[in-house]
Amino acid sequence: MEQKLIEQAEQLKDLLRTLNRKFRQYMMAQTVGCGLTVPQLHLMQELFQNPGITLGELSIRLGLAKSTVSGIVDRLEKQNKVIRKRNEQDRRVVHIDLSPQVKELGHNISLMRTNYLASLLASMTQEEITGLLTGLEKINQLMMQETNGPGSADPDLD
Repeated sequence: MEQKLIEQAEQLKDLLRTLNRKFRQYMMAQTVGCGLTVPQLHLMQELFQNPGITLGELSIRLGLAKSTVSGIVDRLEKQNKVIRKRNEQDRRVVHIDLSPQVKELGHNISLMRTNYLASLLASMTQEEITGLLTGLEKINQLMMQETNGPGSADPDLD
């Protein structure tokens, strides 16, 4: 592979890692008083956006192993923050949803994330924003093709 591509891939990897870390730090600072960890907040955000998804779907969306997600769900269930519901047609399938009192928190977290990113984008030109979004959409598209292609893991097997 061409050396320049390898260097650019390293730069992209480092940028993504830094962005993820900074975003997590921001979210931790904003939610320090609510008694939830960042993984719990991420899980609850996914449930807010995708109510009633299965544990397998949730693990894929979070990029975590099913066992890890199951542990997070267990802790949140004990705190009455999430609800597990068995599928009526297939009792082996469990759907997870936010408890009614937590749904408002999910809305606030979503709004907080959006406002934070909007404040960052406000420092950029429209051309820079368009270029950023176009590049990220392309990388996302390529990754989706790669992970949905031959040899992709079955989420229900891990």
